[in-house]
Amino acid sequence: MSHFLKTTGHAAVEAGRFLGKQIAAGYKKIDPDVTRHLLQMPLLTYSLFSSKAQKIEAGERDPQPPLIFVHGLGGSRGDFLLMSRYFWLKGRERSYRIKLKRGQSISEMAASLACFIRQVKKATRHKKVEIVAHSLGGLVARAALVEHGLQRSVKTLITLGTPHHGTHPARYINSRTIRDLRPESRFIKRLSRRRWPTGVRGVSFWSRNDLFVLPSESALLKGTESVDVTPFTHYSYLIDPLSWIKVAQVLG
Repeated sequence: MSHFLKTTGHAAVEAGRFLGKQIAAGYKKIDPDVTRHLLQMPLLTYSLFSSKAQKIEAGERDPQPPLIFVHGLGGSRGDFLLMSRYFWLKGRERSYRIKLKRGQSISEMAASLACFIRQVKKATRHKKVEIVAHSLGGLVARAALVEHGLQRSVKTLITLGTPHHGTHPARYINSRTIRDLRPESRFIKRLSRRRWPTGVRGVSFWSRNDLFVLPSESALLKGTESVDVTPFTHYSYLIDPLSWIKVAQVLG
């Protein structure tokens, strides 16, 4: 009996070692960028603490233009909680984070953002605003600018990892919004025919390690300045303090 237990125990240990080696080998085969993206995802749970719609108020007096943050696909206004707090500490008293409704098309979101911008301008009595948009939010902001006559209402638009020319991973999910993110979609083609609006400073942040924007050069846009933040992941734009610093440097 003792010999049987000893043999069985030895076999179990060997099986455990073999399984461990297989797992380790499989892990090594995973692209490091995939691992980094997965490890950063849990860090975004902070966004759940600020998901309700924001009431637009004048806020404290601030000589700088109001700052509007636009979240990406599947996100919420809470995505920019950390970055907005950073700007608040730097004296940007008037910042607003829009909450876009899920299930809307990008064009519908753009209409909502255009209304939001007008409300912020009215509340703060500023003629222009500045926008920082992540991922899909950059396309929403561009559409709001060129399709809702807001060129004179925006001083600066910074896009963070926005697939301006579409992204190939969008081919794997069939929903109305994600279909618009495909490189050959009607929305992308329609928006691409519009030149970058004169008088609006555009800045495109991009990274060669962003797995959600493929090819990575899709985050670049003619008429805008480019900021290479490689090796950022798609989430680094939101949670990495270096991102906040670089955005602040652009805004001045």
